[in-house]
Amino acid sequence: MSGIDPDQYVAENRDQLAHVIKHSNDRFVRSLCLAALVEYGDDGDVDEIQNELEEFRAVNND
Repeated sequence: MSGIDPDQYVAENRDQLAHVIKHSNDRFVRSLCLAALVEYGDDGDVDEIQNELEEFRAVNND
């Protein structure tokens, strides 16, 4: 039985994972996507998501 390589999956689906993190109403699903990016993505992926979330918080606080 061969499984999906998580590093490859995250590399190939980075944009979709980021989209789910930004737009999903399901906190559990967003958490899973974020965990995948943190564990198997590169530092740039995590930094990009963090910056976008900070911008979102700033807009909502205004």
